[in-house]
Amino acid sequence: MTRWIAVLLMALFLMSCAKTYDRKAEFIHEEYAPYAGEGTARICGQAYLSVDDGQQHAASGDRVLLAPVTSYTEEAFTVKVMRGRNLVDPDPNAAKFEKHTKTDAEGRFCFDGLPAGEYYIVADIALPTSTKEHRESQLAHAKASVKADENVYILVTR
Repeated sequence: MTRWIAVLLMALFLMSCAKTYDRKAEFIHEEYAPYAGEGTARICGQAYLSVDDGQQHAASGDRVLLAPVTSYTEEAFTVKVMRGRNLVDPDPNAAKFEKHTKTDAEGRFCFDGLPAGEYYIVADIALPTSTKEHRESQLAHAKASVKADENVYILVTR
């Protein structure tokens, strides 16, 4: 009997881990207003992982996301990036303020034409053990502030 209870508790635990997180934060237009349109700032950087043997594994052709820091993106960053949980699909209005690029072979990337502000940068970096048939990755992240006409260089790592 106690064995079945243990199995049931484990199953419930695993189901709760797989559950998609329902967002609590709402998209607030006023928080995004400073990020509307083109700006004169630039954020560049390099994305890499520190792997088990202490070496750095640079991103190569991997996706990089830039999103303004708001209450909405703060929740997404905390839940998805820091805790590794799945989220419900984002508000389409928030997606309009995201920028995407890919790293070069050394993990370098740039985002140009940014309005001044604070941004999350998240890179989805394929692990050295990945194959074409089975991609394994980890999220590396950073937070950067940039002023008008400023160029900022950051390291995005984990």
